[in-house]
Amino acid sequence: MSEPITDLKLVDNVFVKLHQFINAGDTYHGHAHVFDHITLLATGRVLMKHDNGEQEFVAPKLIVTPKGITHQFTALEPNTVFCCVHAIREGSGVNDVASPDITQEQQWDLLTKYSIESP
Repeated sequence: MSEPITDLKLVDNVFVKLHQFINAGDTYHGHAHVFDHITLLATGRVLMKHDNGEQEFVAPKLIVTPKGITHQFTALEPNTVFCCVHAIREGSGVNDVASPDITQEQQWDLLTKYSIESP
């Protein structure tokens, strides 16, 4: 087993770390975060082990991991690619635009209010 090949970018306070597993069985070490975050599983399959057990995910999939949950990913097939996406911020996150329990409908409403596309 080995660690994935990684690349990272930080743009407009959004940090994205791309991980590419070459072989099935490759593992990205266990870790936890201070804020909730999203992992985009772009290709392949992973086993996610976490404080509450384990889950298998198949791409394409968005995986939400709550803050403070220790988790690790193991590739279940070769050439599995996933990206961890984080907002970079300081403090408690009290100035966030969206609350952690936002609904799908509320997310779309926010995208209308705070457009992410140029007219």
